[in-house]
Amino acid sequence: MKPLLIAVFFLAVHGLAQEDKALATLRSDAPLKDKADACRLLARVGTSNSVPVLAALLADESLSHMARHALEQIPDPSANAALRDALGKLKGRLLIGVIHSLGVRKDADAVTPLAAFLTDPDPAVAGAAAQALGNIGGHALPLLEKAMATAPPTTQLAVCEGLLRCAESMPGGQAAAVYEKLRNMPDLPHHVRVAALQGLVRCRGPEAVPLLAELVRTETYVPASVAVRMLAEIPGPEATKALLELIGRVKPDTQILLLQTLGDRGDRSASTALVPMARQGSSATRVAAIRTLARLADPGAIPVLCDLAKDPDSAVSTAALAGLTGLPGKAAETAVLGLLDEANATLRIAVIDAIAQRRVPGAIPRLLKVALDPDTRVAIAAFQALGELAEASEIAALVDALVHTRAVSAAENALAAVCARQPDKTFCAERIVDGLKKAQGEPKLALLRLLGTIAGPQALAAVRAAAQEPDPQVRETALRVLCDWPTPEALPDLARLATTAPDPKFRILALRAQLRLIPAQTASDQQKVSQIRDLLPLMDRPEEKRLALAALGGLPTVESLALIRPYLSAEGLKQEASLAAVAVAEKIVSSHPAEVADAIQQIQTANKPLADRVHKLLAQLPQNATETGFVPIFNGKDLSGWDGKPGWWKVEDGALTAESTPDKPCTQANYLIWRGGQPGDFELLVDFKLSLQGNSGIQIRSEERPNWDTFGYQADMTGNGELIGFIYHHSRGLVAGRGEKVVFGPDGSKTTERIGDPAQLLKHFKQGDWNTYRIVCRGSDIALYLNGVLMCQVTDRSKQAAARGIIALQMHPGPPMKVQFKNIRLKQL
Repeated sequence: MKPLLIAVFFLAVHGLAQEDKALATLRSDAPLKDKADACRLLARVGTSNSVPVLAALLADESLSHMARHALEQIPDPSANAALRDALGKLKGRLLIGVIHSLGVRKDADAVTPLAAFLTDPDPAVAGAAAQALGNIGGHALPLLEKAMATAPPTTQLAVCEGLLRCAESMPGGQAAAVYEKLRNMPDLPHHVRVAALQGLVRCRGPEAVPLLAELVRTETYVPASVAVRMLAEIPGPEATKALLELIGRVKPDTQILLLQTLGDRGDRSASTALVPMARQGSSATRVAAIRTLARLADPGAIPVLCDLAKDPDSAVSTAALAGLTGLPGKAAETAVLGLLDEANATLRIAVIDAIAQRRVPGAIPRLLKVALDPDTRVAIAAFQALGELAEASEIAALVDALVHTRAVSAAENALAAVCARQPDKTFCAERIVDGLKKAQGEPKLALLRLLGTIAGPQALAAVRAAAQEPDPQVRETALRVLCDWPTPEALPDLARLATTAPDPKFRILALRAQLRLIPAQTASDQQKVSQIRDLLPLMDRPEEKRLALAALGGLPTVESLALIRPYLSAEGLKQEASLAAVAVAEKIVSSHPAEVADAIQQIQTANKPLADRVHKLLAQLPQNATETGFVPIFNGKDLSGWDGKPGWWKVEDGALTAESTPDKPCTQANYLIWRGGQPGDFELLVDFKLSLQGNSGIQIRSEERPNWDTFGYQADMTGNGELIGFIYHHSRGLVAGRGEKVVFGPDGSKTTERIGDPAQLLKHFKQGDWNTYRIVCRGSDIALYLNGVLMCQVTDRSKQAAARGIIALQMHPGPPMKVQFKNIRLKQL
């Protein structure tokens, strides 16, 4: 005991020290937050010593609410006195706060002074006084009742709330009297009347049943529904009896509410009385009664629900069957199964659905029998339920049912669902193969299709044999199943079909199936590529070639890249080939840089994400890899192999150079021509640099004209960047701008497609510095790259297109300028 006393002593001393510190803060010039924190502390440790200081703060706009909070918690009676004393000194919001605090403290001595405020002209003050008096309780009841008779409308609601609060703290009989008086007052708001009624019901319990029943019978729907809810909460048979008696004496909408309430109560004693309501009356009332019967879960209602499930009113029969379906127990399951013997097909279909919902364990034999029903609608419903409920042990019976039913498609779907759930696919295949031996017509075709979903050696052997049968339908179905086979074990069969099938459509399907299954094998990637290589000569249509390219794109080997490369320039296949090539190249770039470089540099695409992947690949390649096959056509020392107008071209700092000055202006274009040949398909790499005023170009596939002039396509360039990335033609002018793809049709018609943003592309140009043009001429296509980035493309199928021609460098007339070219490399394609 002594240690406990010591602990209490020390706690008291500590509390006093905290109180002194908090009071010192309140008396000081401390910040507002510190003073608010001090009030919070005094709410925990304050004594009568704190009351005068806190009382002085009640008139402080900033701290009044914190001071009241502390005073509300101090147990000493002086706190009450301080709050009462403040009533005559404060107004408005501060006064309302003090009134509220007196209510919180339930100060009986405050009843008389608070009552004076019930008639205050400020409705907020009067309302606060009424609520505070209500919190104080019984002592305030006479004053509140008197105020209720004289209160203006602005404060009447607050006085009602005060009376309700008062009643809550009073003994049952006294409280009931208050609630009764309130309920009988005229013109009360609905929610106050409801609150009074709820209080009265709490006080009287079952004795309130007659009152609530009378309200249900006489009031309009909204107040009647409130009374019904209250009846639902009263335990005991009296409330159930009252609800049942009321059903025949109220309007239909209230009848339904009463029936729902009986279901909420769960009192099975109501079941017998509900049966007549379920059998006759309006459809809506009957349905409500049936639902309530089902919710009560009385086993005695099962025969009634079975009988009602046959009712000609569809709403009634549906509700009865749904209720029966939801009832627990063996008896309900037996009753549901018994309805399968009914003649009404619509009812039987609904019963089958109910059986599936309940997952009735013993339903399978009955469903198998119903699945052979001559009414196809019933049979379909039975198979749908069997698909959900049947297991491996029922597969043989299901196969037999499929062989004999007219609902073959539904039976096939059911078997597929059951087999999909089984881990032992061989067992499933054996049962289906057994059925295949005795099946004919559409059932046989369905079983063949099922074998294709199960797969496995036994299933494949059966389908393979069926593909040789004389019946054309059986043979065609078996061949389609083979072409849709899900596993690589069918590849030998597909290989034979691709070359020997008399019908071209099966050769095509077999090709496609092989392209689907070859990548799924456990063989090495090299073996898979070899198999696809063997298939390529069999493909005449672009559709299969696209599938082959997609398959090769998933096999990251240098062999697959080699197979993809020829299609990079094939019309209609470029995009698929480019995607496949990039996919492979990304995996083998480090091990086969030369092969990757050779393939990637052939890709011309307007697809920005794909182009970005190409640029990323190029950046990973060593420089010597990207130039495999290129041959220098300028020696970096002199003009050997080149021919130009005398006096204009020279070699300066290892670069072919042409320059005009104020003293030596250029008034007519002239060209430095490469005399090494007239290439057709090629790639040309050229480093160039121009002065700011420079204007030049590189002629390709061009025609030589007298006096070192040319005619044809030109990769244009200017030192200020204006014409960087353009393709020009002497007769057509600027053919393709930066960021454009231009196509000339055989009739000379021109179409233009946007493939890039010109301003963004120009950012790759290094003004006043060395840049690199890559020009690719392949067939009718010309592509121009700057520093590895595609600038524009031209496809020329017109009569003006040149298949080959000279390469030449331009000296352009105009203001003084300087242009230089070096590292000129050519690769013939």
